[in-house]
Amino acid sequence: MLRRCIGAAAVAAALVASIAIASTPASAAKAVECDGTLSLGNAPKTRVIVEAGASCTVVDSTIKSLRALPGSVDVFVVDSDVTRNLMVRGATGTVHIGPADCRFDPNVGNNVVVRNSHNVLICLMSVDNNITVRNNDGRVTVRDSSAGNNIKVNRNLAYTPRAGDPTHVNAGAIRILRNTADNHIVARGNDASRDVIARDNTPVALVV
Repeated sequence: MLRRCIGAAAVAAALVASIAIASTPASAAKAVECDGTLSLGNAPKTRVIVEAGASCTVVDSTIKSLRALPGSVDVFVVDSDVTRNLMVRGATGTVHIGPADCRFDPNVGNNVVVRNSHNVLICLMSVDNNITVRNNDGRVTVRDSSAGNNIKVNRNLAYTPRAGDPTHVNAGAIRILRNTADNHIVARGNDASRDVIARDNTPVALVV
């Protein structure tokens, strides 16, 4: 199923590319800057920072948090758990959060927030608090995920494809599919040029 998702080719490339795999001790508490691939194992005190111009893949890890700063490029969090917050703002490439093969549910202990970025795929995630996707200008999909509070896909911009983006029929549609939330699932104030496809969500998604 993931073959149809945004960034599947990029995920595969990131996982097989000859990028040096960095590691830090599980007890590390300071921030780790990521530009490449990190496989940290059990490092629940580690904070990961993705600086402007950097691309980061975190794979097979348990970390405290990830923050991608404005101007970061591609951000992939694959087969990994985040005990606190996962926040991406202003990424210029693709943001992919979820397992590489969509077979199990990684957990985020607080919030997932992706805003002011380009392509966004959130797939098969379990989030204790909120999933928020806002002000992004590429493909947007939130599917098969759960939130202990709300899922909010709001104020996303007109679809603006970039060179190298995968093609798809109605690529600019915002897709909110088969998610669950304890409170609300809302798609509010997205650009009028975008279709919002919301199916099989619990509760039913409010599209306004």
